[in-house]
Amino acid sequence: MNHILAGAVLFCFVAAWCVAAVAWFATLFFGIKAIRRARSDIKFWGRDTLWNPANVLLDSRLLTDEGVRYRRKCLLSAGLFVACTGILILIAAITGVLK
Repeated sequence: MNHILAGAVLFCFVAAWCVAAVAWFATLFFGIKAIRRARSDIKFWGRDTLWNPANVLLDSRLLTDEGVRYRRKCLLSAGLFVACTGILILIAAITGVLK
């Protein structure tokens, strides 16, 4: 029975790790696509974005409608990454690897 439980835990660990890796790349992909869909009147290196183009992700008013859709996907994948990372830490704490 212990081998079955260990196999199930290992499967959950690997699955969470793989989903976290895909979510991380999705966050980068959708984040870059959202940044490229900023409104035309916004200066990337200006006061609107506090001289950081990635700050357009923080305010949906700076994005076009398509950019807002990519922003939503970016934030969802970032949340999925954080959740999977939390699952990995929880599994490590339960199994005693994290001391």
